[in-house]
Amino acid sequence: MEFEEIEGCKPFTMNGSWVSPLNYCSEVREKMNLPNRVLVHDVTLRDGEQMAGVVFTEDEKVFIAQELDKIGIPMIEIGTPAVSEEDQRAFKRLSKMNLKAKKIALARISEEDVKLAAECGADGLFYETSVNPYFVKYVLGLDSKEFINRIIRGAKLAKELGLFVEFCGWDTFRINNLEWIKTVYTELLRNAEVDQIGISDTLGQAHPFTVNFLVRKMKEWFPNVPLAIHVHNDYGLATATALMAVASGAEAVETSFNCLGERTGNAATEEVIMGIEMILGIKTGIDCSELYRISKLIQEISKVQVSPNKPIVGEKIFHSESGIVIDANEKMYRATGLKYSMFPYNPENIGRQLRYVAGKKSGRAFIKYYLKQKGLSATDSQIEEILIRVKRYGIVLKNFIQDEELDRIIRFVLE
Repeated sequence: MEFEEIEGCKPFTMNGSWVSPLNYCSEVREKMNLPNRVLVHDVTLRDGEQMAGVVFTEDEKVFIAQELDKIGIPMIEIGTPAVSEEDQRAFKRLSKMNLKAKKIALARISEEDVKLAAECGADGLFYETSVNPYFVKYVLGLDSKEFINRIIRGAKLAKELGLFVEFCGWDTFRINNLEWIKTVYTELLRNAEVDQIGISDTLGQAHPFTVNFLVRKMKEWFPNVPLAIHVHNDYGLATATALMAVASGAEAVETSFNCLGERTGNAATEEVIMGIEMILGIKTGIDCSELYRISKLIQEISKVQVSPNKPIVGEKIFHSESGIVIDANEKMYRATGLKYSMFPYNPENIGRQLRYVAGKKSGRAFIKYYLKQKGLSATDSQIEEILIRVKRYGIVLKNFIQDEELDRIIRFVLE
């Protein structure tokens, strides 16, 4: 629809949402190196399970993997076959199912891990190790030559076994020798074929500009190999890091639903998908209307509940109590036809609904709106009396008021 232009400006919309036009202006876009396609690699069942106290059974992994596949997640990391027989059985069961997604196994730089993943029916590997020189020397006990040779041997074997291979060198962002990073990946790519390489902000410490710097370096060094980013959320930067990586040229992101994962968790699948689609403007091929449903399933199964104000899937993010917001949203709807101008995205696009609620912050606009929805009329004095009582209840409850209680207040005043 056409909007009235006011002072040379009209709403910039996408999927029924009024979004920031500045994300799409030429001066911003020319700073980006956006890929044509972004591969979402969900790690809920592996890295998500590494959150202390979270355990997914074999049946739960099979069920969740099927649900992720249904909504179009292209890569699903099921687990680590070397860790448990349950993971092995989950892979074997899923290998007999006609999933569209690649079933990914985590494998260390161990030929035994690689063989086991193939035997269990994995389609590919998240083939990983820390490339931090201190880890190599003091944890693995290897010199640099043997370390690189071990990576190469496992990658070669994986390709011989017909597996998709991403080599991810984690703890990449705490290394202050760029030549070492370049050497590891150069030697791997010179001596073995891999499908994708990855870097990881394993402890969530990198500023988005730092991510931009290293992603661009990797694309400069290895322009013909797809690059993935794997990040954690220790400073609350995971979604920003993932989006910056994509804007800098990374073609794949590794994410976990509800931010499950080691310590503070991984970049949240639901946040990153919405950011890629709505902020960067790249279609993921994933059904966003199912994100909330999948999040709720995983909350139930993992027994980890998200905060009520969690982006995308928080229970209260589309509960609006503020009288000012409700009044503005309704006026803007009447003027522009946009139902959600006071919200960052259309809740219907992610399987949600807007709900106006009564409480301490309510205003007359909400009372009038609610009465109209109920087919009721009231005088100005009655509306004022209802509002006074609603505010009192909200203060006492320290919460919004359920519709049943609001109905009782209205009946009391109108009768």
